[in-house]
Parts: sequence; structure tokens; C-alpha cells
Amino acid sequence: MKTLFTFLLSVLVLTQLINDDKKVQRSEMLDKVFLTLEENIANPYWLLDKSFLEFKALLYSDSILSLNDQEFQRTFDQARWNLPFTHFQIVKTKATSSLPKNKTENDNNPTVTWEAIDEKTAFLKIKTFSIPGIKVAKTLQEIGTDNYANLIIDLRDNGGGNLEGPIALGRFLTQKPIDAGYYLTRKWFINHDHLPTTEDVQQIPFLQDFSYAGIKKMFANEEAFRMVIPGHKNTVYQGNVYVLINKWTASACEPLIDIFKKNNIATLVGETSCGGMLSGSYFDINEEYKAFIPIADYYTAQGQKIDKIGVKPDIEINPADAKEYILQLIK
Repeated sequence: MKTLFTFLLSVLVLTQLINDDKKVQRSEMLDKVFLTLEENIANPYWLLDKSFLEFKALLYSDSILSLNDQEFQRTFDQARWNLPFTHFQIVKTKATSSLPKNKTENDNNPTVTWEAIDEKTAFLKIKTFSIPGIKVAKTLQEIGTDNYANLIIDLRDNGGGNLEGPIALGRFLTQKPIDAGYYLTRKWFINHDHLPTTEDVQQIPFLQDFSYAGIKKMFANEEAFRMVIPGHKNTVYQGNVYVLINKWTASACEPLIDIFKKNNIATLVGETSCGGMLSGSYFDINEEYKAFIPIADYYTAQGQKIDKIGVKPDIEINPADAKEYILQLIK
């Protein structure tokens, strides 16, 4: 009996030591995450917000440090939605890729598809913009500018990506220059104690190279930069355009749909978009984790934020019913 008691006591002690070691490792990981965040976040003043301080305290609490990996990740992901900024995540290194895990491009799960609903209506589904813009451009070429009187574009659950796809789509729908607003990097907030005035915006340099490399260079070198897509004389789509959106329509989608709405290019149908419009970048934390951190703030051409706000639809309806609603509307 005494031997059994000694064995059980040893197991308990060993288990406690293992749990304590895990908490120490997780605490050290969080130390690195928050240090990296503090050194790279677009606007350091966001970290003074009460919600961030509460978020940080929660993660360092003994009960949260003791969770298994899956539960800890779930707690982090749920709690970060209360922060005053988006584009902040921790991810397992092996799970990261150029496309989200459920958005990989393959023959069985194409990210850009279209079909003719009938002779008057085309339906375009874009699952993600984390793809080369040429994929969007080629699909739009197949649809054509005058083959259909109605074009329904489904951006529901599209979490964004790069700018190439949105640019291709915007230029397919309008010949006019597209003023897509401006980004403010950490340098702006370090050097200024105010947001850009109208006069300041006029002095902000324009993005010339819209590729990933070009944008990355501007983030690294400039306080801020404007995105104005030049006009053109190519033939554009002539019919009615409807864009389906929901609460998961995010990031690179949101300046696009905001422009569509304000310039009467398309009718937005569904619910208010995600409100997740910043620019983020991955940073190595350790061999197991990377952190995704917002490195630039975004404002529309009118000086309005989309992050944490979203874009409201023209027609508010359950997103699940949005496609059928439009089909009935255009009959």
C-alpha cells in the first residue's frame, strides 16, 4: 500500500512539473509575441487601449497558460476580436503558407469560378484574393463585357489576400481612376501626433508598383503611401453588378466594395463586412510559432477607417439568401 501511495505521489509530482514547464514555455512564447508586437505594430498607441491590457492579462493568467495547445489557440483567437485592431494572430509554423489552409488552390477546389445562370445573368465566385491577379483577369475575360445583362459577384467568406485580384476586378467594372485610399505605417505614428490632414494627404507619395514586392518596399521605406489605380480606355462591363457580402468578407475585399458602393459601381447585398482592413506581416517567434502583426493602418480616400467597422450593404438581407434574392429581383 505504501509503495502504491509513493508511486501515485510521484506521478502527481511529475505531472505538476510537466505542467509548470509548459506554462513557463508558453509564458516565454507570449513574451516574444508581445515584444515583437510592440516593436512592429503600425500604431503603438493601440497598445495603450484598455481592451489590449485586459487581453494581455488574460493570456498570462495561470488558468489560460495551463490550457492545452488547442484550447489556448481557441482562447487567443476568440479574445483578439475584442482588441481595437485586427490582423493579429499566432499560428503554428507548419500551418502557415501563402494561402490559408482551407483556401489552397487546386483543381478540385478552384478559387475563382463562374457560371451562366441563364442567358442574361452570370455568377462569379471568388473564394480568396490570395492568388495571382491573372486568374481573376482570365475569368473576367471569359465572362465578357457585353454577354450578360447582370453580373453577380460572390465575395461571401472571402478573407482577402493581395491587391492584384481586386485591381483586375475594379478595372473590369470602371474606366475611371480608382482612388483606393492610403496606408499609414509605423513611421507615420512615430513622427506625427495626428492623422493626415487633407493637405498632408496631397503630399503622400503614390504607390507605383502594385506587386507584392512593390507594396512591401513602400511599407519598409515610407511613412505613408496612396493607392490610386490609373484610369484606362479598355471596354468595361456594361450591365448591372451585384456583390454578395457577409461578415467574413474581409481585408483586401473591403476597400473594393467600399469603392463600388460609394461610386455606384455595384449594389452590395448581404450583411456588413468583417471590418478587418489593415496590412499585416508574419514574424518568427520560435521554432513552433509565428505571429501575424498589423504593420500598416488603412484609410479610405475620404479619410475613413474600415478596420473594426466594416462596409454596410446597400440591401441588408441574410447572406445565405442573398443570391436567390437577387435572382428574384432581376427576373
